[in-house]
Amino acid sequence: MLTSNKRGLIDTLRVHIAPVGFEVDRIVLPAVRKKADRVWLITEKSIHGEDKGSPYAKSIARKLKESNIDCQQASADRIDLFDILRALRTIIMREKGNHILVNVSVGSKIQAIASMMACMMFKDMATIRPYYVVPEKYNTILLEEKRNQETEGMKDIITLPEYKIEIPDEKLIECMHMINLHKDNKITKRELKDLALNNNLIQVGKKDTQDKEERSDQAAYMALNKNLIEPLMEWKFISVEKIGARHIVSLTDEGINALRFLHESK
Repeated sequence: MLTSNKRGLIDTLRVHIAPVGFEVDRIVLPAVRKKADRVWLITEKSIHGEDKGSPYAKSIARKLKESNIDCQQASADRIDLFDILRALRTIIMREKGNHILVNVSVGSKIQAIASMMACMMFKDMATIRPYYVVPEKYNTILLEEKRNQETEGMKDIITLPEYKIEIPDEKLIECMHMINLHKDNKITKRELKDLALNNNLIQVGKKDTQDKEERSDQAAYMALNKNLIEPLMEWKFISVEKIGARHIVSLTDEGINALRFLHESK
């Protein structure tokens, strides 16, 4: 995404991502220091009652606006690792043409873990780096009526090392999605073979005669096993069970959770 930013130059935007907890300075100050063009706040979904972080999000948005920094918001369940990863992936894919920095020092511990994981898993999709903000002061007591921050000020910004976590390629993710569309996340191997062929997840030669058609069907099963079934079983994302004459392919719990943040909902 090329655009003119507040410096008046044609350049990629400087985008920050930060989960919202009970802090303001730790999000606003590094964004200002690093001349962010846009900050994405990940706020709490309204499924656990009152969002106690809402006043902090409003304060952050106001201060960013005062510094001429665009502020956008996405929501995720702050205690659900996979939902947080989903929100992070959505933002990263939207901003993948820009330079992305992820603040891993704010929000809940699970949000911080998810933020670091996202930097390692999605680094091939975008220019993305994590950073940690060292505050000037820690407040040990939160006074609810005053809504004190957990920390104040900013002593330093530490850029964290970049590592990589491998994720399945797009064909494997799409195969998992096709299984997920079926009842109970289960499908016969024959059905999966036909779907994989129709969606170009596997390819076999043309079938002209009945003999060639039989060989082509065998080749399709071989391609399915080699290119989709076996890799997904290595990931422990699927299981295969023989029931009578049929082979049933099922998503495991690990596969279901992975699909929640790896597959982009249309």
